Parts: sequence; structure tokens; C-alpha cells
Amino acid sequence: MGRKQNSQAVLLTRRQVEALQRIQEREKTRSEFGIQPSIHEVARKLMDKALSGAIQGEE
Repeated sequence: MGRKQNSQAVLLTRRQVEALQRIQEREKTRSEFGIQPSIHEVARKLMDKALSGAIQGEE
């Protein structure tokens, strides 16, 4: 338990989770191999884009 955690839990509304699931399904159809990304992966990508845009807006 001495290790530092690199992630935090975030609570989402049902509507947000449903939106992530729709994006997840869309990404599955785009994949050549039908690979579906995890909800966590979809959420991390969206958060990265949002934070990048927010940081650029500050400059």
C-alpha cells in the first residue's frame, strides 16, 4: 500500500455513462477488427481532449 496511485475515481451521471457507451460502440464499428475500447479508455481520451482545449484556451 506504499505505492502512489496515478489515477482517481470520478463519479459520472447515468447520462454521461450512456454517452460514453454510445461512443464506445461507434469506435467498435470503426475498428477493422471490431475491437471495442473500454469505457475507461473512451473517458480518458475525451478528458485529454477537453483538458487540452481548456489549457489552449488559457494561453
